[in-house]
Parts: sequence; structure tokens; C-alpha cells
Amino acid sequence: MKQDQLHKPFLFLKFLSISLILMLAGILFLYKKNSPAQELSYFGSQTSFIFLILYRIIRDVYYPIFLREPEFSKKPKHRIDIIPTVIVFAGTIALPFVFDTYVTQVFLK
Repeated sequence: MKQDQLHKPFLFLKFLSISLILMLAGILFLYKKNSPAQELSYFGSQTSFIFLILYRIIRDVYYPIFLREPEFSKKPKHRIDIIPTVIVFAGTIALPFVFDTYVTQVFLK
């Protein structure tokens, strides 16, 4: 599956629902046992959901400006694609920690 097919609503919703199920499983797995090994699976379970959300936001801004899909890769064909690549990469790594700190801690208290 290529990332440029994620603009199709059916495929995006399909992958979004799968990522939500994985994220909920990771949250339940962590809070049932709460050990360091479970924390890794908890944060890992959020990455697919966060990638999809970031991809959708960036694509909705990027496509009308450049009239093409953004390319997310190590060495993109167009230099301007480095910006969305860095945003998605950094966001996918950082946002699970933000999500844990602000969202799940509010629901647990």
C-alpha cells in the first residue's frame, strides 16, 4: 500500500479504524499490568493513529497549494517535501508522549 492512496476516504477510514483499535488495545494492555515492557507497546500503539492524523492534516494543507500529494521519504524528490516529512517524523515520535501526559492522565484522575 502506497501512502499516496491514503487520500481515498474508504482506505483512510479503514486504516484509521484499525489504528484506533490498536491504540485502545495498547492503552488497555498498559493499564492492566503497567510495567516497562507494556509502556513500549502503549506508545507504539499510538504511532499509527498519530501518523494518519498528521498525514491528513498536512495533506489537506499541502495538496491545494502544490496540487500534488506530499511525499514522505528519507530523500524526497522535491525539496519542499522535506518539511512535511520532518513534521510527520517528529510528530509521530513526540505526540505519543504529549498524548500520555495531557490526555490519558486527565482521564485517569
